[in-house]
Amino acid sequence: MFKTLYLKPSYYTAESNVIEEFYNPVLGNAVRYDRVSGYFSSKALAAYGKGLQGLVKNGGKYKLIISHEISEADFLLIKSGYSNRKIQQELLNRMEEELSLAEEMQLFNLANLIATGYVDIKIAFKKAGLFHAKYGLCYDSYENVIYFTGSNNETQAAIMANYESFDVSTSWLVSDFDRQKIVHAQEVFEKLWCNEVNNIYVTEIDEVVKKRILSFDKGRLILDVELLTKDALVLTIENELLVLYDRLENFQVTPGDYLLSKKLRYYYDGEYPNFKNDLTYIDMQYIIQVFEKYADKKGFNFVVSDRLQQYIFNHNFMIEERAKYALMIKTQNPLVLSDFEKFKQVINKELHRFLRDQQLWSAFYMMQMKKCANFSVPGSGKTSMIYGVFAFLNAPEVNKADKIVMVGPKNSFLSWKLEFVENFGNKKELKVLDIHEEDGAEVQIRLNSRDKNLILINYESLAKYEDALMSVINEKTILVFDEVHKIKGIKSVRAKVAKRISKKPIYKYVLTGTPIPNTYEDIYNFLNVLYQEEYKLFFNFDLLRLKNPTPVEIDKITEKLFPFFWRTTKKQLSVPEANEDILVRCEMDVDEQQIIDLLYRKYGHRVFLLYIRLIQASSNPELLLKSIVNSELFDMENEEAWPIIEDDLITFSEEEKMLIRSVSSTSKYRKAIEIAVGLYQEGKQSIIWCMFVDTINKVMKDLQSRGIKARVIYGATPQSERDELIQLFKEQKIDVLITNPHTLAESVSLHKTCHDAIYLEYSFNLTHMLQSRDRIHRLGLPHEQYTQYYYLMLDGQQEKRNPIDEKIYWRLKEKQKIMEDAIEGNILGPMIFDDAEDLKNLFSI
Repeated sequence: MFKTLYLKPSYYTAESNVIEEFYNPVLGNAVRYDRVSGYFSSKALAAYGKGLQGLVKNGGKYKLIISHEISEADFLLIKSGYSNRKIQQELLNRMEEELSLAEEMQLFNLANLIATGYVDIKIAFKKAGLFHAKYGLCYDSYENVIYFTGSNNETQAAIMANYESFDVSTSWLVSDFDRQKIVHAQEVFEKLWCNEVNNIYVTEIDEVVKKRILSFDKGRLILDVELLTKDALVLTIENELLVLYDRLENFQVTPGDYLLSKKLRYYYDGEYPNFKNDLTYIDMQYIIQVFEKYADKKGFNFVVSDRLQQYIFNHNFMIEERAKYALMIKTQNPLVLSDFEKFKQVINKELHRFLRDQQLWSAFYMMQMKKCANFSVPGSGKTSMIYGVFAFLNAPEVNKADKIVMVGPKNSFLSWKLEFVENFGNKKELKVLDIHEEDGAEVQIRLNSRDKNLILINYESLAKYEDALMSVINEKTILVFDEVHKIKGIKSVRAKVAKRISKKPIYKYVLTGTPIPNTYEDIYNFLNVLYQEEYKLFFNFDLLRLKNPTPVEIDKITEKLFPFFWRTTKKQLSVPEANEDILVRCEMDVDEQQIIDLLYRKYGHRVFLLYIRLIQASSNPELLLKSIVNSELFDMENEEAWPIIEDDLITFSEEEKMLIRSVSSTSKYRKAIEIAVGLYQEGKQSIIWCMFVDTINKVMKDLQSRGIKARVIYGATPQSERDELIQLFKEQKIDVLITNPHTLAESVSLHKTCHDAIYLEYSFNLTHMLQSRDRIHRLGLPHEQYTQYYYLMLDGQQEKRNPIDEKIYWRLKEKQKIMEDAIEGNILGPMIFDDAEDLKNLFSI
């Protein structure tokens, strides 16, 4: 789309590379190109072939009118229909100019485009004087028009040598005066093309001349000038595939030769000369070395195309040097300060929101590293850091990125959209495409993503839309995996797809606050997403050893990983400390105590079921009469990671059921409602965290009956409704939001209006607790703002059994301290907690 291009009002050949800065980007987005130029020659025709690959890719059409100076007598002869062999011969003679290989390639391609119907050429003859108009009209699929006019012919001399200039006008950024220019130019071109302008005769190219032009057609577009090298073996890359062209005249390659059959056997898809489609740039470098040695030994010419060399250059990460440079950035070495200041100047110009110093360094680190991990804690602004990278790479003077493709949980979509607006303001328009599993999504990706600067897709849809994503992800895409810990399983479908779509982008990043939730095996997926080409070369961690490494191996892993991740903590960003947690203890009445005692008798030998049932009984005893639902306990997006929960076959007698039903609400539950009502009366919003859907709905009804605007979000809430409710909550049109951690504990920011969270039901999951707390305790809180958490705890009667609310809470706090100490110390290691053992210990105390 033309509107996304950076265009200058004027171009001067002494100041600009007009091919790279104007023709290629404009024609790459065009579907129609009308051009009036001067002078017919083979060199001119070669110049007309430049920049047309994008136009052809878009299925576009190129109409070209070029001129030939003739006498009045010749003009009358041609116009009257009589042949003029003198002119015909003169045009043919102009086709015999000596061309460079680059000019030959462009002429061959133009001939191919004429033969395949993409290009039409007509010649204009004038009765007296010269046909000297020079202008062009380009159209995109949205009917936007770019009009340029000036002194430049599309000749090799005009583009590459002469001092020429042309001015540019656009249909979407023009005054009425300039709009008239565009409309007039469109009208005149149509009249010229239809031969309706007085004293100018425009006609099809003479068949003899056209036949000579078409004789240059090689039957396909030639993308590499090296393919025209005579008597050579040429290696290039086409559509990410390594391709070998044998143009040897004086030597015949023998595939069975040792160098080719043995050393390259692993790289063939079958046999010579067909290469595998998953070769890395490291593989390609090795293949080039083998062929160079073979060619030197056999005495023939071996050529590597510029395009292949550029591909290797773009993807060559130089990981050893990059690791050293990363350490310089992390320590803010004086040698990197100059580059940092240049980076800072650009993004301060491009962003509406100024990033904090730590965020600037993080964004600078990620941009320089090209591919790396950001393990900053939740609430530190990882999304803004990515937008800092995009602001720099998308800046006109850099122009290395045109869009972000973000793969993440559904809940993160709204945050990515809102953060874009907050970071860029009116300096950059958000053009977003968000993809869920819905009808027509694949078509949307393929057809509607061309002009988008933000494409969002959730992890569940990744495999389904892999092919469509591969068609839009390219070297100018910033690919981001948010909450990358959701790529579970080394051999899972999700992991394999993530690796495949990560191959093209030069800039790719993984984000998570919990990089190693289980064992060191967790690093394998994100390292292979980021460094699949360099993994064996640099990391090469054995999978079996990652599962249970020795202390020496852990030191080696830590040393290798340290340069390749960035971590920012809340302390570094001066996020104000949260208030001390308020522990709200509620003593059970007689009936509540009887239910707790009953559960210990029934489930005493089945610890995990006892744990779940005690949580239910402490807030909503009616749940005891219902089956346990996995999705209410674990993350729905990672069903494959759910532990196996044994069936609850315990039954209750009628008398026991009557006891359970008699407790419609517990003292703990009633106290949570009381706190929420009190906060509402003080004019404060609150969020209430539960685990079970029945409890969530029960809380909502009780609050609504008191005139409080309370709404709920849980797993079954459609994404569009979630986004709407979150926005309403942020706009303070909802007083209380009731939800559960595995639905809303990630990627949602509620801290600007809500500062109180009530924990009615909470599990043994440390990640859920920390991430839920981070919804209201994040970067952006003013220093005087408080954050308050209320934990409801049901206490047993004296000398009686206790529920486990308080025991869960204190064990979670111990785990939190261990994790925070590791984070503040910048240690990257697994936070391995044996929950099953912890549960047993809780009940043994």
